[in-house]
Amino acid sequence: GGGGRGHIVSSMALWKVVNVASYAMNVVSVSIPGRIDDQMAKEMKENKNKNKNKNNNSNKKDDDRDDDKNDEQDRTKNIRRNSKYRSLFTPAGYAFAIWGFIFTSEFVFVTRSSFFNTSDDTFAANATGFFALANVLQSAWCFTFRDWTEEPKRHWINAFVLGAEALALWMAKERVFEVNGSFSKESSFVSVPLRTHFAWIVCACGINLNTVVAKVGSASVQMFAAIGTAFAATAIGAYSSLRRGDAVTPLVFAWALYAIHKDGAHRAPPASPSKPDVDTKRAKSGGKVASTKNTSTNEIPSKTITKLFTDIVRACACLNAAFAACVAFFEFFAS
Repeated sequence: GGGGRGHIVSSMALWKVVNVASYAMNVVSVSIPGRIDDQMAKEMKENKNKNKNKNNNSNKKDDDRDDDKNDEQDRTKNIRRNSKYRSLFTPAGYAFAIWGFIFTSEFVFVTRSSFFNTSDDTFAANATGFFALANVLQSAWCFTFRDWTEEPKRHWINAFVLGAEALALWMAKERVFEVNGSFSKESSFVSVPLRTHFAWIVCACGINLNTVVAKVGSASVQMFAAIGTAFAATAIGAYSSLRRGDAVTPLVFAWALYAIHKDGAHRAPPASPSKPDVDTKRAKSGGKVASTKNTSTNEIPSKTITKLFTDIVRACACLNAAFAACVAFFEFFAS
């Protein structure tokens, strides 16, 4: 009797330690600077400051205004059109604000289930193994999503790690679902963070995959990859809502896909290196410097392709929003 109770207490203490430790490791890993998304954030900040300076300049010439029209995308807080991080499947900058909710909600989930006696225990204990694995994989991604994986032959590593993390989060939320066969209100403090995190990581995996395709694929390949990613997200959203009564997953997909539509999916050829940059390279190489001409085999999708994709991704966003609304509607009347 007493030994059995001691074993149960020990097991409960163990999963709580695992939850706290894995979450803390993830937070620490994410806080270490130098990732590619830090560089993307820097680009967006520079873009914002550039646009602010343009707006404050009241002595522009007409020719300058014409140039600004051609640079309309760069008037936003989004990544520059000629950024090497761009693809058709790039969301507007505001979409990444969802990380604030993910980390805050998971902090509440871990804190409640680990340090307070609540009804969350059963749900949290069931999800612990895969939740901890997801935290380990996201910590690993924080060390792979850096300069050394920027080359197309290595950039797949980031998408692979995110795909594995998405699978772990899928399993974690499914373990919560299995407790009583639904995502009940009693499990909300556990299931909502997991479902939100899962859906966003699916989108992040899609963003990484499409970045690789944008560097190595033709315009048509880029289009099919981006549309296929949007369709895949919509299929997962449909399954989650219709088979699991899950409004959170399609709602996150709607958020991400609409942000991609708002971005406009515009791309432009990379800017040529400035003369000082070329001179510096020439000096370092003993007077020789490689051609600065863009020799990449990738293509910039046409306006027709871009318009087609943004229309499709907006429709997918609306479908996911409709899935979420239907679940919320039926849950409201069922209660």
